[in-house]
Amino acid sequence: MKFTFRGFALAMAAVLVTTLPMTALAQKDDKKRSKQEKEEIETIVKMVDAAMAGQPAPSDVQIKIAPVFLKSQEARNFVPFTIELAGMPQKDAVLYIRVVDPTAKPDGKKKVEYPWDDVHFVPAAQLTGSPVRLNRVFMAKPGTYDVYIMAKERLADKAPKNTVVKAGLLKTSVTVPDLATEFTTSSILVADKVNILNAPLSMDEARERPFAFGTQELEPAADMDFTKAEELSIFFQVYNPGLNAGGKPDLTLEYNFLRKEGAEDKFFNKTNPQAINESNLPPQFDPAKFPVPGGITVPLKSFPEGEYRLEIKITDKTSNKVLTQNVKFNVKA
Repeated sequence: MKFTFRGFALAMAAVLVTTLPMTALAQKDDKKRSKQEKEEIETIVKMVDAAMAGQPAPSDVQIKIAPVFLKSQEARNFVPFTIELAGMPQKDAVLYIRVVDPTAKPDGKKKVEYPWDDVHFVPAAQLTGSPVRLNRVFMAKPGTYDVYIMAKERLADKAPKNTVVKAGLLKTSVTVPDLATEFTTSSILVADKVNILNAPLSMDEARERPFAFGTQELEPAADMDFTKAEELSIFFQVYNPGLNAGGKPDLTLEYNFLRKEGAEDKFFNKTNPQAINESNLPPQFDPAKFPVPGGITVPLKSFPEGEYRLEIKITDKTSNKVLTQNVKFNVKA
């Protein structure tokens, strides 16, 4: 089995120093927006305001999200996610993301400020596939939030104001974990592909392509079904390990594959244990700035068809703590 550690996994460590503006709607100066863009923003914001006030929301477009959670350099966590849009026409669209703290008490004297408030204009060329899949991001402190996502067709230039367009709203609850104190990991990212970029993305580009780390960009897997001709690629970060006298972590990562047989999961295969310590971490590795990266890429040609569970066991030799994470996947013809 092929084990990947340094390449993409080390690039992922850079996300700890990644940060995005508190209010992303301010990314583009209003003076630089067209009149139509301003009108689209005003319309979609009012639609979400109305939904929050209990009014019916459009349902032409069905929306799902799959968030993952990563630590950042500040109190807010980095939450990239994949959006699935069903019923979305392949036309220019506007996408609005609002993160609401349900425990915050509104102050009638002040303008409402949300933990995250962002708008994206999406060209028709990006709205391909069934369902359409887009990647976006928000940042928030640990806690449970109401997340509103609305997708709406853009009006054509000079279209009558009463023109009917397709739109849809998702309201869902997302709990952002506390990654700052306990020995823990990020979400386990499963990739269909890793692309090499010519240069790191700009801040504005990162809002729309949040799975790019350094000069490598991950394409999250659409599902957990793989063929024998494919590979299983996973990536993650380890947070808050114990440190030895040299200020470095000393971890062992084990990857065990179990195959479902009847009601039981039986051992199928494993990789060699991977040691992560000062002998193979870069000399400049600073645990205060960078998380410990982990990940493997395993060809599936030797896996018979069936249901599997990858058990990831992380042993901290310094603190004598053990973490276990699991990834379920299927191998099909």
